[in-house]
Amino acid sequence: KNNITAEWDNINWGLKNIKNTNSETIRCTVDFKEKTTFSEKVKPGDYVSMTPVLDSFKIPKELTGDLQDRTINPSELNLWRVLQINLDGTIDLISKYTSSVGIIFRGQTGYKNYVGALNLIASAYTNSVYTTGSRCIGSEHQTEFIMNDLTVEKSGTSTTAISSWDSSTEPYGGGSAINEWDKKNIDKISELYTYKVNTTEEVAYWYGLRYYVFDNNVGSWYVRVIARSNPPYNLYKSDGTALDGFAYIRPIVTLKANLTTKSGDGTEGNPWAFE
Repeated sequence: KNNITAEWDNINWGLKNIKNTNSETIRCTVDFKEKTTFSEKVKPGDYVSMTPVLDSFKIPKELTGDLQDRTINPSELNLWRVLQINLDGTIDLISKYTSSVGIIFRGQTGYKNYVGALNLIASAYTNSVYTTGSRCIGSEHQTEFIMNDLTVEKSGTSTTAISSWDSSTEPYGGGSAINEWDKKNIDKISELYTYKVNTTEEVAYWYGLRYYVFDNNVGSWYVRVIARSNPPYNLYKSDGTALDGFAYIRPIVTLKANLTTKSGDGTEGNPWAFE
């Protein structure tokens, strides 16, 4: 007040650039308010408000093997839950709900592009002000786009064949290493199963895991979903049969490390919101 201005010097720890237009001496006090970053106060399971930038994102049929293009609205998923706090201060969030539009993967194309396509779709749910990246559930350590034809022959008589996964066959469609890390973290926050956004309809959502079974001289290529009752989808058979599967999108995004909150307490009714 009294037309006196100053700046705080963090290095020398004192006021600088003091401008006083009055002749009298004024004694001032400086009060500090601690500013805590989000990663220091948040815990797994907390609710977070974050709206993706895009309100329309087209998924071309050439990517998924579908018979038509699909369009999703990323901005509809604006309520998230804390999945894990990373050592570098970044935070993984998973959407509370799934997309309102389901996606079809079909045939060789759907299988070969499965993980890469899901990661590309997940990228539509970011907001550069708050996030550093995104991914689909269970996508770590996998070939995103398989470039080879699906010709692997591998012994196995049931879906348990995935437990004997061979890294040498994975680039040829032989199946991916089991990644249960995401599922275990989702289970910890009691949120493995969820609803389509703006509904009370519990639905299946895509889980970025492929595998291959060879039985009765026929190879079958499967992809997984997360749901109470949906079995894995067989997308393609070595006899040339092309099949499809339908499920919804539930992305994971990673928050920046230096964010501070402006409101909220982490509950569903009052989620954390950022400055």
